[in-house]
Amino acid sequence: MEGVQFFLLIVQIIVAVLMIILVLAQKSDGDSLSGLSSSSAGLNSAISGKASMSILSKITMTLIAIFMVNCLVLASISKNKSTKISQELQQAIEDHNSKDSKSPKNELDQQNQSSTLPNDSNTIKPAVPDVE
Repeated sequence: MEGVQFFLLIVQIIVAVLMIILVLAQKSDGDSLSGLSSSSAGLNSAISGKASMSILSKITMTLIAIFMVNCLVLASISKNKSTKISQELQQAIEDHNSKDSKSPKNELDQQNQSSTLPNDSNTIKPAVPDVE
């Protein structure tokens, strides 16, 4: 799955760079969306502009569609991968906890720690003079 994800990431980068180049290469004229605000003629030309779209516009729209689909596929792969990783981590934590609780070494360590820890009755408390 990592090979597919790596390939899709490379495709994503290439598509993004191509979209940037194509958008910058297109000329900006009054027939584009910026003409919408100036008059209703801009609206009519934008709606009927599909027939008069240049090849650059068609390629750009195709690249946008590829980019969006690729984003969705990459997000789906990433979600599945993160879910799988979190399940593996949870399983490893449970295995580690079960081994620690059953380990005889752990029981000996707990006994040694409890015997070396001072009790409250055996500790010597320093005398603190009263300050007035």
